[in-house]
Amino acid sequence: MILNFHYIVTGISFLSFVKNERSIPMLQSGSRILVEGRNTDEQLLFHLFDTLFKCFICLDLEIPQDKRLEFPAFLLLSRDLHKSFLNIEYCKECPPYRIHHGVGYKISYIAFLIVTIVFEETSRLSTACTPADSKAGKCYGGFARIATLVRQAKSESPSTIFLNAGDTYQGTAWFNKYKWEAVAWFMNLLAPDAISLGNHEFDNGVKGLIPFIQNATYPILTTNLDLSEQPDLAATNLKNSTILIVNGKKIGVIGYLTPDTKILSSTEKVIFKDEVECIREEVKKLKEQGVDILIALGHSGFKTDKKIAREVEDIDLVIGGHTNTFLYRGKSPDIEVPEGFYPTEVIQKSGRKVYVVQAYAYTKYLGNFSVSFDIKGEVTHIEGNPILVDANVKQAEDVVRLINDKRDVIDQLQQQVIGKTRVLLDGDSKNCRRQECNMGNLICDAIIDYYAREHINKEGWTDTAIAVQNSGSIRSSITRDRDDQVTQGDILSVLPFGNVIVKASMTGEQILSMLEWSVHNIDNITSTGNLYGAYLQYSGLQVIYDVSQPRNSRVVSVHVQCAACRIPTYSELQKNVTYNVFINDFLAKGGDGFHMLEGLQTISLGITTDEALVQYFQKHSPVHPGVEWRITYKSGENFKSFNNNLGTTHRSLGLMILLTITTWLSLT
Repeated sequence: MILNFHYIVTGISFLSFVKNERSIPMLQSGSRILVEGRNTDEQLLFHLFDTLFKCFICLDLEIPQDKRLEFPAFLLLSRDLHKSFLNIEYCKECPPYRIHHGVGYKISYIAFLIVTIVFEETSRLSTACTPADSKAGKCYGGFARIATLVRQAKSESPSTIFLNAGDTYQGTAWFNKYKWEAVAWFMNLLAPDAISLGNHEFDNGVKGLIPFIQNATYPILTTNLDLSEQPDLAATNLKNSTILIVNGKKIGVIGYLTPDTKILSSTEKVIFKDEVECIREEVKKLKEQGVDILIALGHSGFKTDKKIAREVEDIDLVIGGHTNTFLYRGKSPDIEVPEGFYPTEVIQKSGRKVYVVQAYAYTKYLGNFSVSFDIKGEVTHIEGNPILVDANVKQAEDVVRLINDKRDVIDQLQQQVIGKTRVLLDGDSKNCRRQECNMGNLICDAIIDYYAREHINKEGWTDTAIAVQNSGSIRSSITRDRDDQVTQGDILSVLPFGNVIVKASMTGEQILSMLEWSVHNIDNITSTGNLYGAYLQYSGLQVIYDVSQPRNSRVVSVHVQCAACRIPTYSELQKNVTYNVFINDFLAKGGDGFHMLEGLQTISLGITTDEALVQYFQKHSPVHPGVEWRITYKSGENFKSFNNNLGTTHRSLGLMILLTITTWLSLT
């Protein structure tokens, strides 16, 4: 059989070929040659010069009549010769077939998964997938598809690594019903090689995290925690790092978690330390054990990921989460807008290059990159892009079977219609964490409405006309995909935490302090930066901010809706006047950094935020909340610069926070 070999030199090495002891002239990067021969009696010698490890060859093998040659046939060609001379290993993921060569090391894939639970497939906008869309093949992601892709990679190469960068808790009715057990069921099926903790793993307190760690069949990593005052968590299998053996080579994986978790969740007596210092210390320990390839895997946000890459001298790769940043090289395969190159290159002071990746959320994308290391464990080549996990990916039968076995209770919640909406209810974190959003307005109005209906006040229409909601508690949007119907499952996806509403007495001065904290970090937000859940949505307030001013000086004016009045109107906030304000119990404990709310005199309403919202739908459907200028930024050049820095004001709903991200890499 005649074979046509198209050798395309794509590395920066020089390459020459020897065929039947006849030398073909030395070729530079970008050259193309054609060699014809019979695979039973012809052999080719690859002789590499200069930068051996950076040379990369793509092979396009064809047989006459332009029929594609099956990959196994190519393995017959010079198999022993290649192995003995060059330690060549084969990847067959897609044509053109790639031979990674040299005496370096190869891991065919590393997959990393960043998950805020999405067990089932979702819509294009990462909301619940309707039966009609599922049948039409319009849904994305889900653990069943992720399982298929990961297993395919592992079956094609035993050197596949699968990692998860945290936030496996929260996000759906599944977690609301089954808590840590649901995460354990599905993650054990996916069988990652290691995972890091995310901030949401602490949402049910340390007691809600411990059984998950103890039931995991894989290492759980976080290196920057001091558990000296939390002995029950210290007694678990939680580790700083783990060593994976791939092709006989030690690969070190180090976990990390944002210290912001202390104000974002319920961490009790856990002490958080600086990520960079702790990772640097763990790197030193691993290198003493003969580990040369080092991966930081964690959940602190893209800005911190890049800081780790820049400041930890011996780290090779940083796989991150928390900000769910969508990186891509080239045209995006769907509606998501890339916020940077994939992977992102960071150059250390020494000139050494370190690479950072994230890959969106909700299991919509499976990140994919290949990387080559030399014998010293230094990166010599890296490339790739996230893979869109659409309906073309088959769902793994065992994962689907587990979903079906456990879903009766979930279906009851998800199918219980509680009302209708005539508009998109925008709970996108890219909007609600930096500006007024109609989902935030709806939630706060629902709280005010509940209390006004339940408590008659003869001195006015209510005694509490202000409600605030931290945007970090708003986890999803609600679309009109199901004939405007809104279900109990939708509500739990939006408000999964079960926070109890409390009434607090606050002075005008305390309200000002609370509003200043709401925007204390907003000038640090960029398209690739953190989005702070402390940003407040509210009812009964009209606030103007000037973000060009220093922290604690950004509130320009505040007008307050009256309570003890016949007709609700707004007047200027008085610092010395005491107002009643509805907040949730998370904020009342100082959550999201609102320490000025700790110790306030509060009265519990005995109802959760999601329950108040359900009642509002039941009594006022169809709802149609808008954006009503409750939050305004001072106009002028400073505001224009700020707004441009944020990017598009109303970004695509597909850019939601919470996610599943998975990334693969190939090491040679």
